[in-house]
Amino acid sequence: MSVKINYETARFGRRCFANLLDFIFFGLTFMGLFLSARAIASASPGFAQPMAELETIRVESGLYHKNLMDGRVQDIVTYTRNANGNNGYSKWSESRQAIKTFIVYLGNHGRVGAQERVQQAYDVYRLSLNYGVPFVAFAEVDGVVEETQALKDAVTLTNRFENIYAPFIDNKLQAYLITEIPRYKELTQFASNVLFFGEIIPSYCLAGLLIYLLPTFIFRRGRMTFGKRLYKIGLVDRRLLVPKMGRSLARFSIFYFGELLLSLATFGIPFIISFSLMAFGKKRQGFPDYMLGLHEVDLSKEKIYFDKAEIRMEDISGHKKAVDFKVERID
Repeated sequence: MSVKINYETARFGRRCFANLLDFIFFGLTFMGLFLSARAIASASPGFAQPMAELETIRVESGLYHKNLMDGRVQDIVTYTRNANGNNGYSKWSESRQAIKTFIVYLGNHGRVGAQERVQQAYDVYRLSLNYGVPFVAFAEVDGVVEETQALKDAVTLTNRFENIYAPFIDNKLQAYLITEIPRYKELTQFASNVLFFGEIIPSYCLAGLLIYLLPTFIFRRGRMTFGKRLYKIGLVDRRLLVPKMGRSLARFSIFYFGELLLSLATFGIPFIISFSLMAFGKKRQGFPDYMLGLHEVDLSKEKIYFDKAEIRMEDISGHKKAVDFKVERID
């Protein structure tokens, strides 16, 4: 006995909404896992102690400010720029004081000669303070050209902060903090490794398994995710049957570790290519489906079968709608 199975490719709009829903589920799951991993790491003595030391270095260096009310630590430029009540003079004064505090800190905790190197860089920088900002008057202070205090106004001082001292702190001193304080570099590398390898990567992998892979083994008939289940979109292989486990795993790997991961690193280029194939390709397949010969079909009125025996048991003789991709015959 011969039977013929016909499906209709799922509509593009429904597929987009199903994918968007899955991505929302993924984002929420990733965020929950990431925050949980962050809380676990923060409670671990092996992580908390180095982070406390890192915070101490930042605050004592003068380049960071710790809010005594909520314990939040901000870089001094951000804090000075956003602090309530900070006028032009306060911004100008606090930024200059931060620079001086940092140079003194280098003398006690930096590499040999660090204080002299940064002081020299600061002196050279101050000699060029007339670029980009008009000066009213100058005076010689400790052998370096400085602005005279009497002829400054709030606007001028704010301009000095934004165009001179803030860039110097952000672009120069933050770099010196890493290069001239060896312990600070070690601690920042440790924090980065914990963040990336202990929090982001495990959260990303586990979220993908929970949202994109596990549901395909729960909703085996059609290998559906939660979004595809809600929008009644199933997956069939070249036989027009449920894809085998190996092919389902290959699809997940190509999509999750190829298309999605590379999209995050390349401004979405692989995703745009796959989306274009799904929207304009001859068979309306995304890139993973194109590579593996899979099709997303509409299950509003039909269902997907596991094997030929199941089809014969239901005495299938055909479907009401014709497919819009090649029909295969199952004997």
